[in-house]
Amino acid sequence: MKKFSAIRWLVAGVTGSFAFWYFQVLTTGVTITQFMGEQIVTEGGYPEVLVPFIGWGVHLAVSLSYALLFALIFAAIPLESAGGLLVAGVVLAGLLGWIATLLTAPAIAATISLLSGHGFPAELPALNTEVDLPLYNHLLFFGVVWVVTTLLPVWRGKI
Repeated sequence: MKKFSAIRWLVAGVTGSFAFWYFQVLTTGVTITQFMGEQIVTEGGYPEVLVPFIGWGVHLAVSLSYALLFALIFAAIPLESAGGLLVAGVVLAGLLGWIATLLTAPAIAATISLLSGHGFPAELPALNTEVDLPLYNHLLFFGVVWVVTTLLPVWRGKI
């Protein structure tokens, strides 16, 4: 029974990142890829042509990191039954989605400051405790990660 797969992790991270981005396109039209790219380029004095590359680079790096975190925690869960694994994966996805939402504003501020060459900011924004689009989007992201790393492999008998 193999719970961790690098291929599933990569597919989950990339698929989740596109789902996250598309959710923003559909709901607000403002995307984290564009925002992060613009802020880092402006603050860092980098060429404007780098906006999409920086924005998508940061977004994919964060998405792959979150997907890896999910995959590693899930692999450590000492359950063998398919039903138990599915439920544990859903709980994990919900928990990580909530934690990611809490950390969104401080993480964005720190990332922009660090990547634009200003070092770690002296002050960070408050945690995001709102039940709104960022929470729904993070739950969507981790739901996609759960489907790719847990649901589909369980259905196929791979874990």
